[in-house]
Amino acid sequence: MALHMRTLKWVLCGALLVTIITGFSSGTSETGVFPIPVETVKPPANLTVSVQLNQEGMYTTAIFRGGHGQSLLKEIQVDVIHPDGSKDSGAIGNDVGDFVTLRGSGCGDQVIGTAYFKNGMSYVVLNEKMQYIRGICPADYSETIDPCAEIAASPALKPDPVQEIPFNKSVIIQVNPDISTIEVQFRGGFGQNMIKTLQVTRTGPDGSKETMDLGHSIGDEINFKATNNCMDRVYADVSFIDGTMYHFYDEVIHISRMI
Repeated sequence: MALHMRTLKWVLCGALLVTIITGFSSGTSETGVFPIPVETVKPPANLTVSVQLNQEGMYTTAIFRGGHGQSLLKEIQVDVIHPDGSKDSGAIGNDVGDFVTLRGSGCGDQVIGTAYFKNGMSYVVLNEKMQYIRGICPADYSETIDPCAEIAASPALKPDPVQEIPFNKSVIIQVNPDISTIEVQFRGGFGQNMIKTLQVTRTGPDGSKETMDLGHSIGDEINFKATNNCMDRVYADVSFIDGTMYHFYDEVIHISRMI
């Protein structure tokens, strides 16, 4: 999720903010496949929770960050699965800030988090492949090639410089990536009543583009279909009734990793 007001950004340094996405019971693969394939199903909106992942060397810390499902949450089971199939496990509670730190291998471990709710339902809240740490992972280990690396190198995903909007005409949009869609919401701003047009464009790594008009009432939203499971570029342009125009948002949105 990215919330922007003028040049304001929310950034979690060295962290990944992941929103609840799937229904799956975590565990090691019986077939020896790594990373373990996970079937994803989006849960009801009232059961969303957020987990932040921090990696320091071979250690991974999972931190509970709240969500609409907080009061109904029992616990979140976190499994750090190593490429050899072994794993370290722990659990975090439903208080914001609860955390667990688990030891990994440093060889690109897979982290799967499953949220268990008081009504008996369970969902996967994260499925993330951590970084390969040179110097910690054994020298003879063959690193798995990141399938998103080639996509990330596409020139079409290079953002253009954004223009700062004067404070009295500030505009806020929120971008929420999911497994296959990118939702963009209008969240207000001092310039809300002065907006003439607000256009949002999704650009894929192949250069394909799709542009939609976003309304300027708080809560208005549009949805793009993601072009792949890695990343797309999203940018927004606003024009005001006084004739001024601004290219105020331009970001690469990570789909599967939701960075």
